[in-house]
Amino acid sequence: MPQQGQATAEMVWGATVAAVSAADPGHGIGDHYAPYARWSFRQAAQRIANPYLTYADLERCLDNNQRLLHTHFYHGSLNADDLEFSIAVGIDLVMRILTIAQQDLP
Repeated sequence: MPQQGQATAEMVWGATVAAVSAADPGHGIGDHYAPYARWSFRQAAQRIANPYLTYADLERCLDNNQRLLHTHFYHGSLNADDLEFSIAVGIDLVMRILTIAQQDLP
């Protein structure tokens, strides 16, 4: 069902925004913008990056989860195999970001 794949793609992007926001050390301090745009995502990525999850990893996350999956939600641009692969990659990256966020919890 194409609509189900599109919805799943958008859910991965939504989870990405929430995970990056939670992992951002700037969350709740001063002006904090949800990282739903490239510029705000990259700003948060600079603050989050560490040896476990590098800036390059976060750039790959932005590319996969926003450019591929979020765009697929609106345009249905991925074939079934590419969509399945991108969703798997996206979920893996979200889980890695959430690991960073959990490390900052008391």
